[in-house]
Formats: sequence, structure tokens, C-alpha cells
Amino acid sequence: MERTDIAYVINTTPKYFYLLDLHLALLERYAPNLKWPIYISTEVPENKTIKSLLHKYTRVKVLQNQDDGFLESRAEAAYMLPSTIKYIFPIQDDFLLEGRPIEENIREALEILDELPHISSMRLMPCPGPKGVPLSPMRNLWLVLDFNKEMVFTYQATIWRREQYMNFMNACSATTPANSTKAQRAHYAIKTNIAEIPAGQKILQEISGTHLAFKREGSHPNAVYLCPWPYRPTAVVKGVLEPWAIELAQRENVLLD
Repeated sequence: MERTDIAYVINTTPKYFYLLDLHLALLERYAPNLKWPIYISTEVPENKTIKSLLHKYTRVKVLQNQDDGFLESRAEAAYMLPSTIKYIFPIQDDFLLEGRPIEENIREALEILDELPHISSMRLMPCPGPKGVPLSPMRNLWLVLDFNKEMVFTYQATIWRREQYMNFMNACSATTPANSTKAQRAHYAIKTNIAEIPAGQKILQEISGTHLAFKREGSHPNAVYLCPWPYRPTAVVKGVLEPWAIELAQRENVLLD
């Protein structure tokens, strides 16, 4: 699936650099046909871990963020991408791919974005929900998210129109209290989680158009593995790596430095 107009962007910071080798190894192993440009977005691109990864994974490039704020750095990464990039697949460093992506569904998601300019995002992970109605009888695996009934934005794996994503991140970061320090901004963005609470959902509704999500194939927890981007949200909880992620790295023969 070779497209040069969509960027796979890993947002990360030194605290979680130890996860990047595993993240990229799983990406190569389980998504070998995914030929999108890959970027690591960080405020310290000269770090020895990053340099080592760029040497090991030759397709990967780095974006230097001047701002390490949680929301601000995401908007900045989207802004710094080449002008040829129309879509962005922002992914967190601890979103670890555990199975082969369903390529036909990902291809269809991009076809929908190409054909329908009012569609702003396509969530590949059906968590939470979704609860909406099908986009059409022919595309009944993609449900239209309803702002009145469910959470529309989440940080789960989602393909975005680049401009809408950047505008949303910027608008959310603008809600940070005036004159706050960098640490206070980070605390506000992560602890308050403005993008996913009602205030953020309202901002999203004002900024962008229609959002779709892949239909969940069942209510059981492992149904997430039946989606286009099969991974288990999320590997780090309150700053601590989950035991299953350590076991995953061991099974995949990847060292966690």
C-alpha cells in the first residue's frame, strides 16, 4: 500500500524512547506492505537513541518539535510535514501493533477521504464504540459518529485530513490557562484531557466535518483485534509499562532498553 500523501507520525518524548524500537519492529513485521512515509516527532532529534533508530530503520525520518507540549507538539508535527502530505496517521509511541492490519479496509478509508471532502477523519480502532449509522449500504463497515451520542475524537488510531487535525490540536491547546508554565500546560493537556472531554468535543464539532469509525465486530475485549489497525490500547498506564507489553517484546525478540 504505497502512498506518499499520508504520513505515519509517532509523537514521542525521551521518557518513552525505549518503546520506539519495539514500535517500529512491530510495524515492519506486521505491516510490511505499508509504504507510507514514517516520521518520529520529538523535541530532541539528536538523542543517541533516535540516531540509532534512524540508522536501523532507513525509511524513518525525524521531525524536531520546538515545543514538547502534549497538544502543541502534535499540531507542530503536522505543520512541519512536507507540503505533499494530505493525510496524517498520528500514533502514540505506546500503541503497539500486534497483528496484521486489514489492508483492504485501510485502502477503503483512504478512498473515502479522497472521494468525500467533508469527511475529516477515519478511526481505524473501534474503541470506544462506535454507535452511529453506516456511511452507505456499500460501505457499511464505516459508521458516522454522532456528536450527540458518543465521543467523536479519541487518541485511538485515526487517519485525519492534515489541516483538520492541525486546527483541532491548535484550538485545544489554545484553551490552556494564560501565563501557565510548560509543566502546567502538560499537566492540563494530559490530566484534563481537553480533546476528549465535552469542551474538546464541542471545539471539534465547530472546526471540522464528518467523522467515521470502523464498526466493532463484537463486545468482547479482543474484538479490537478484528479492526483495521489491531493493537491493544494502551501499553503505558500512568507512566508504567504494562506486563503484557513486556511479554510482547520478549515474544518478538526486541530488547527494551
